[in-house]
Amino acid sequence: MAKKPQIPLKDIMAAIDKKDRGFYNRLNDEQKKAFGAWMMMRYCSSVQGRDAANYIFMTNELVNYQFMEVSKHPELQWLLLSACGVGKIQFHPYLKPPNARKKKSKVFDFVYDLFPHMKHEDINNFIELNTKEELKQLAESHGYDDKTIKDIFGK
Repeated sequence: MAKKPQIPLKDIMAAIDKKDRGFYNRLNDEQKKAFGAWMMMRYCSSVQGRDAANYIFMTNELVNYQFMEVSKHPELQWLLLSACGVGKIQFHPYLKPPNARKKKSKVFDFVYDLFPHMKHEDINNFIELNTKEELKQLAESHGYDDKTIKDIFGK
């Protein structure tokens, strides 16, 4: 069963939008431990509507700037987040958290070495769109020897 969040996201975003400076201080100890400024920063900067540019700019300039320097001061992080609000409730779309556990394969590393300018998502799409044989031919055309090709692709 999914664990219920300590602080509802809509309450946090409403407090940021309304510039509620005392919101963090009203949280109990368990809720304060559950508060994650990094994720709230991501949600704060994602607003749909005419105030989107303001949220992006303010979040980047106030919260993101020197973020690690104030990471030991969650109340200060909250105050910076609350300064980004415009005084009225905004729509903050759901953001999927990044998946840090995703492991890269040898094939991924091979393609990345050839095309370092490509985004990770584009590399994954490139690998899916090409067959193993086509990728092997690409390696051969770039001067990879048989042993290295076998190490990357197997068999």
